[in-house]
Amino acid sequence: MMDVGNLDLWGYLILISGFLGLFGLIEFTLLLVGNRKAVAHSKRFKFRFNSLMDGMPAPEKGWIKKGAYAKSPELDVWLKQFPRLEFLYLLIGTTGRKITVAQVLVTTVAMGILGLVVGIILKLGIFTPLLGMMGGAIPVGILRYWRKQRMAKIEEQLPDALDTLAQSLRAGHAFSGAFRMVAQQSPEPIATEFRITSDEVTFGASVREGVLGLAQRVELVDMRYFALTVLIQLDTGGSLSQLLIDLARLMRERHKLRRTIRVLSAEGRVSAWILSLLPLGFGLLMSLISPGYLSYFWTDPMGIILTKVMAGQFILGAVWMRSITQIKV
Repeated sequence: MMDVGNLDLWGYLILISGFLGLFGLIEFTLLLVGNRKAVAHSKRFKFRFNSLMDGMPAPEKGWIKKGAYAKSPELDVWLKQFPRLEFLYLLIGTTGRKITVAQVLVTTVAMGILGLVVGIILKLGIFTPLLGMMGGAIPVGILRYWRKQRMAKIEEQLPDALDTLAQSLRAGHAFSGAFRMVAQQSPEPIATEFRITSDEVTFGASVREGVLGLAQRVELVDMRYFALTVLIQLDTGGSLSQLLIDLARLMRERHKLRRTIRVLSAEGRVSAWILSLLPLGFGLLMSLISPGYLSYFWTDPMGIILTKVMAGQFILGAVWMRSITQIKV
């Protein structure tokens, strides 16, 4: 005979779960709608910058393919036949590391083979190719991590660099000389980028080409704002030094707001990490305490189906929580 108390308890649990799910859906919708304007503004800004890039004559885009893909001239010529490797070359350039495309490709192949060997040794079966692909993706992941760290440093240093550039222009320095002054007085890594731009302008490149090259090497929204400011000033005239000072002030306010939002969303991010790692930690703990307790989920057909459903829900929940805790500024 069914226990009425247990039935009432399950009813309350279902109602509470439904309320929490509806509350989370409403909050996610509000955040999504609130960020839509920022995303739309970012898309318009990128479209405008890309239109400027597409409008450049072909000779002015030569800086994109400077440098070698390999130390061997023969290998360099052969690798440049593959257009898709240009993305890898640009990615390496944004890291600031002295690495060639050939070295990254060799490391990728070696890590992929190592992953396959480990999978074969551990007898992972169908997961062996997946482990090989994960090993091959490690070098690119490391490059992306290096780029992220370097871009973060440049983003913090950019407002001070713009102030120095504005003061140099007010003192009467030419554009290349002002860039050289920023390179001498600024810390790394932003000093290197301004030094490269100064050398390009000094040895014959136009200001337009040098600024666009800087924005292409440093893939930051703030740097592209700077590039558009300079290009618009070249076309319309006006006080570039005052524009740079105002832009630096705006960047500092954006950084301050971003840090404030990061502090306010810290609790949500910690909760997201806990909820994401809790199922994995619980499964690992149960496997150590009772190895056969969870074997149902990969030995029984119904258990395999449940595992796939839970994995899909786990990934969906992680993506959902990440979208809630990340707010564009």
